[in-house]
Amino acid sequence: MAIETRQYASYEDYVRHQKSKADHGTPLYTKLLTDLWEPDCAGFRENFRPYKDWLANCGNALCLGARTGQEVHVLREMGVAGAIGIDLVATPPLVLEGDVHQLQFADASFDFVFSNIFDHVLYPARFVAEIQRVSKPGAHILLHLSVAPAGQPHPDNDQWAANTLRDSADVVALFGAGYEVIEDRLLGQPNWPTYWTLLLRKKA
Repeated sequence: MAIETRQYASYEDYVRHQKSKADHGTPLYTKLLTDLWEPDCAGFRENFRPYKDWLANCGNALCLGARTGQEVHVLREMGVAGAIGIDLVATPPLVLEGDVHQLQFADASFDFVFSNIFDHVLYPARFVAEIQRVSKPGAHILLHLSVAPAGQPHPDNDQWAANTLRDSADVVALFGAGYEVIEDRLLGQPNWPTYWTLLLRKKA
């Protein structure tokens, strides 16, 4: 089943729309740095804890669409000293300005890539191709996906969603045969009850 993408007049319109959700000075941006900071960090600690053994061997990590950087902060807490995030809106020092459709990093740069913003990407195939490009052989890729069954709206009714995903198999297909699927299941995490977990490993 094809991934359904939203129509924008131009790529610049897409970028402006995405930035408006949590740009500097917006209520959400402020809340992420205050009221939501610790609850989100607690959620990421729970998300990443099952993977602590192999994360301990990661020299670096890339978090795509990291907003204010809670996931980056938690990975650094766990010993991934080289963890960094990118987003259309920078929040130094944890999150650099960048575009997930065209990453500023060299090929085969990262041991671990994480993202929970697949539904916000306008070009899913390009997004996956960039993850593939910057991942080292043997790297793990963890995606938290918003999946909506056929005929149903986006599960979070997110007005910033740029695509609607019906089945995680569509994402697996984008990665192709060079990736081993390790987990493909409902996340089951109270902070983010609608997310689906897809964990892959890039074959050496």
